[in-house]
Parts: sequence; structure tokens; C-alpha cells
Amino acid sequence: MEKTSGQANFAARARLIIHLGNQLITDEVAAISELIKNSYDADALEVIIEINNVSQKDTGYVKITDNGNGMTRQTILESWLELGTISKARKEDEPPRVSDVLKRTYLGEKGLGRLSVHKIGKQTEIVSRKRDTNSETKIILDWNLFEDSAKYLGDVKINWEEDNPHIFRKDVEPNFERGTQIYITNLHRVWTKDMIKKIRYFVESLNSPFSSLSDFKVTLKVNDPQDEEVAVKKDKIKDIFDTAHYSFSAEVDENGIANMKFSYKSKLFSQFNTEKEKEISKYNLKEPDTFPAGQKPICGPFRFYIYCWDLDPRDKESTFDENVTYDAMVKPLTGIKLFRDGFRVLPYGNQDNDWLSMDKKRIGQFAEKVSRGQVIGYVEISSKTNPKLIDKSDREGLINNDTFRDFEALVNTALTQFETERWAIREKIKQVKRGDARLKQLSKQMSELMELLINENVRSEVRIQITQIIEKTNKTFTKILEEAEAPLIVAASLGLSYMIPTHEAHRNVQESEKILKRMIQKNEPNMISRIKTVIEYLNQTDTILSGVVKISQKVKEQENFQLKIPADLAVNLLRQKFKRENIEISTDYRNSKIITGSERLISVAVLNILDNSIYWLGTKSNTERKIKITITNFENQHALIISDNGPGFQDTIEFLTMPFITRKSKGMGLGLYICKRIAEMHGAKLEILAEGDVPGLLSGANIALLFPLVESR
Repeated sequence: MEKTSGQANFAARARLIIHLGNQLITDEVAAISELIKNSYDADALEVIIEINNVSQKDTGYVKITDNGNGMTRQTILESWLELGTISKARKEDEPPRVSDVLKRTYLGEKGLGRLSVHKIGKQTEIVSRKRDTNSETKIILDWNLFEDSAKYLGDVKINWEEDNPHIFRKDVEPNFERGTQIYITNLHRVWTKDMIKKIRYFVESLNSPFSSLSDFKVTLKVNDPQDEEVAVKKDKIKDIFDTAHYSFSAEVDENGIANMKFSYKSKLFSQFNTEKEKEISKYNLKEPDTFPAGQKPICGPFRFYIYCWDLDPRDKESTFDENVTYDAMVKPLTGIKLFRDGFRVLPYGNQDNDWLSMDKKRIGQFAEKVSRGQVIGYVEISSKTNPKLIDKSDREGLINNDTFRDFEALVNTALTQFETERWAIREKIKQVKRGDARLKQLSKQMSELMELLINENVRSEVRIQITQIIEKTNKTFTKILEEAEAPLIVAASLGLSYMIPTHEAHRNVQESEKILKRMIQKNEPNMISRIKTVIEYLNQTDTILSGVVKISQKVKEQENFQLKIPADLAVNLLRQKFKRENIEISTDYRNSKIITGSERLISVAVLNILDNSIYWLGTKSNTERKIKITITNFENQHALIISDNGPGFQDTIEFLTMPFITRKSKGMGLGLYICKRIAEMHGAKLEILAEGDVPGLLSGANIALLFPLVESR
């Protein structure tokens, strides 16, 4: 057979357009959202959405009318009827395109949003009048014609007509002399009460209350027996915010640096109400796990707002009256929604969308984390400063690219900062509740005792002796509790800190195994250097495991030892990690006095503090990372100081040592709390020092274990 060649074209069946409409648009809410975006892009100042008898079979319709620029017959036939039109499209490296008159950034770019009309119903009539023209154009789309499997797309003919204006006339509607009207009938399904309610909530939450669009108004008119006008109106939303127990905002720049504000108010616990908002400026949200060496985020700046309520019945009762309940006002609006250029981006913040995994994270940390059901949140971005946060073709959110992953990581870290501040307040309230109960109980018991002593006519000197016995008993009981707590502290520390060195040991064994396997398989000539590497890895592993065994062994908890011994042990356990993270570790033992206590517990404390330094040094470039351990005297105390040149502390030591307080998005918040308890068990304390407090300290975080001076042994 003689060779032949030629060219061919794709051919599209008419039913393809039906499949596109069904698969690209999720539901009626998403469809109406797309049509509203089209009106915005057309420079409309107002959009009216009419939903009429949609719960009644065969009689319902949806009508969307805007007063935008409108379209001529040529535009409708050559642009609107062209799928994937390039009128709004741009390349990834180009800035977003803007509308003709009002210079609005286009919300739609793919040229597929018009297929939304098919998602609602099978019959569509479109009427449009262009600005400064004297005619209207009408087309009728019968989507049933596209279902014929024998027809190609070009076989389906669209009827159109052009005539004098009938709808867009000043005498009919003064503000609608031009624009576009889309009239959809023969609905695909009967609408339920919940569907109508969902549309109401969507329209009310279409744009952010913090970036309201003054030149764009959306009006919803519902005429249906199933309608219940329950949606919270936009002008009432800020009143709802005023009832929140907690509020939080973060302005995040293109480098991932945030300026944050947090406040709390409560009628029940007014002593903790902040007279002035707590402000945290220039906080670095870039965690080392996601942004190694502090690399710059790919995404651009954004703003983040959260309003949160405590759902304890007493809190709710003190905040809402009987006529204005949490379930009616707040609950329907809960979730963290995403807005771009003031417009809602679906599906983020829907009831079935947990894009920040808030509920999942709360399973393991119920008290410390917040659920979607107790917060109203808003994240705002701009298409100009975040051009690479791009819609998926199916309108189900943004493409999960590197830009989105950076953005999501920063939002999650900002959320962690809010949860940390909230938890600190909750802990203070818990202590007040506990303290009140204990004081009442103690007062009651003492009153009963005194009454007993008086009634029995006990002499005053006997009363004094009894009081002294009670005090001694209380001290003994406290001592027993501390001794019982010590092994629990060690056990908790094993879980938190020993993972670090044992992980290093496991890495060494794996690397040794890989090298040996390669040597055997490839019969490598350079055997000696390879064997030396394996021996080095195994020696490091032996050092690590020996250190872990030493800390884990049951020894006498009261022993005399020099402070440098637990410090050196912790350094040796992490030495390989220092090397891998390119951290320069140094020690300055000016006078390592002997103290009495538990050497292994002090090792655990130093290990935790060093691990924190390693984590936060991950925000610096590889060539600038330093940690220094200093042992000296400070203000008549023995001081063991861990110093680094990282970002330093923005919080007080009292705040940082509360249980479950952490500014790491994946942290547990127990490390410094355990360090504090270990210090207290030794009659010592944790303290944050400034760089100039002790000569030779570094410029970042300086945290000291301060032990009381005792006679030299």
C-alpha cells in the first residue's frame, strides 16, 4: 500500500455541551454565582435575581437581570456562543485583565461560566441591549436539542431576533436602560426549602463585609411558598461580630510577615476583657517545615479575620437573649470563607467544606483547637497581588498548585496564632473556676474545723498546735504530689523529646543499610571510604542510643552533679541534627557549679529548649545559624542559658509555659510547660533574658534555667 498523509480535526457532538454544563457547575448556587460574576465583569451596578415558584413542578423560573454594558447581536453570536472565548483570558505571567468601563478585575477568565444556565433549567431566553444602541437582541436556547446523540455541535441552530427595546427601556425601569436578562424555565428539579435557604445565605454572604462593593448591588427576590426569609442581612453581620467572645485579625504581607490583633470580651469573666487589643507586629508566619531557610512565599499578601464564640451554655446564655439565639444568628454563617476582590470563592467555607482541616485537628486537641461551628472567618485576597491563585475549571475552588499550598500554609499558621491566644484566655478562666471552687471548699473546711474547736472549748495553745499540724500535713501532701508527678513529667518528655534523637539514630541505620547494599550490588572499588562512612554512622547511632538509655534509666532523683553534664548530654544527642541543619553549636562554661536534683530531668529540659531553637532557626539562611550554651552566675543564681540568633520571643515566659500554648501550626505546646515544671521541681525557674543581660549571648531567643545558689560542695 502506498503511504498517504493528511490532517484531521476534532468533531464535537452536541451532547458534549450538556456534559460540560453538568460537570463544571456543581449546583444551582454555583450556577447563580457564575452568572452574577458575569454581570460584575460586564460593569453592572445592580443585579436582580428573581426566584419564582421553584418548588412547584413545571411553573418555576429563575430570572437574572443586570444593568451592565450589555451585548450587541454580533457579540452574542460571535462571543457569547463561543465556548472558551479569549475575551477575558490571560497567560499565567500576565496581569489580570479588567473591564471596559469601570476597570474591574475580571472574575471569570475561562469562558465557560455561561454554561451555568443549563445547570438550572432546560430552556433559556437571553435578552441584551448594548450601551448607546437602539435595539435589543434575543436568543432562545432549547437545551433539549443538544441531547440528540446523532447531532454535532454545529448542527444545533440557535434562534435569534433583533428588535426595538422592550425590556431595557427607561420608561420601564429607570436604572435598567441597558444590560442583560437571562430567563430560565423548565427547571431540572423541584427546589426544596433547603435549596431556597442556601441561595439566600449565599447571596447575603456573596461579598466580604470588610470589602463591600459600593458600586455593585445584588438584590434577591423570592416568591415561593417554601421560602423562609431566615438569612441574616448584610447590614446585621457586624452587629453579630460585636457579640463574639474573641476577635482576631491578621494583615499578612508578600513575605509572610503578619501584623496581628487579638481581643477577648465576656460578661461572665470580665476581668480578662482586654481594655486594649493585644497587638503582635511583624510576626513571621513562615514555618521551617514549609519554608526552609525562610524562603519567600510564592503567594501574595492577604487579610484574615476571625470571630469566635465559646459554646458553653453559660457563655451563650450571657451573650444572647431568648429572642436572639446563637443557633439563629451565628451558626448559619460559621466557617472560614475565602474572598477574592471582595467576591466569595466557592466552596471554601460551605458547611461541607473544611479546607483548613479544623475539625480534623480538633479531634486530637479538642480543648485547644476551635471548630468551624464556633467561628465566622474571612480570608481576603486580590487577583492583582495573587495572580497565581487560579480557579479550577469546574469552579470547585482554586488549583492546588505551589502558590495555593504556600497560601494555605500561611493561613493555617495565622489560625494557630489565634488558637494560641484563645487557649491562654481559656486556661486563665479555668484556673479562676478551679481556684474559686478550691477556696470555697477550703474556707468551708476551715470554718467547720474552727467551729469544732470553739464548741469543744479547746485551749488557744492547742489550737495553734493543730494549725501547725494542718500546715505540715499540707506541705507533706504537696511533696507527695510532686514526687508522684516526677515520673509523669519524664514519661511526657520521652514522648516529646526522645523522638528527636531516636529519629536521628533510625536515619543513621537506614543510611548505613543503603551504603552496604550498594557496595554489595555494585561491587564498588572504593570500599574503604564507604566502610568508614558506615562506621561513622553507627558510632553516631551508638552515642545517641547510649544517651537515650542514660536518660531513660531509673536513677536516684536527688543527686549532686555539675550543670555541664546534662547540657553536654543534650548536645551530643542532637549533634548530628546540628550538623545537618548547618547550625554552629558552641558552649561557654564559665563556672559549672554542682547542683542537687535529677540530672536526667535537666537533660530533658535542655533537649526541649534546643529543639525549639533548631526549629525557629529554620527560618534563617543556612549560613547564619548559631546556638550557644552558657553556664554562669546571673543575679546571685546559677544560670544555664540556651541562646540562639533566631527570631527571638514575642511573648512572655508566663504565656509560653502555659500547657498547650504553641505558635507552631503542628506543635503540641507542652515542651516549655514541661521545662517549667522540671525547673520548679528543682527550686529553679525559667526566664527569658535579653542579649545584653549576660556578656556573649546571641541576638535571638535567650532562655535560662536559673537555680538558687547553695554552698559549694
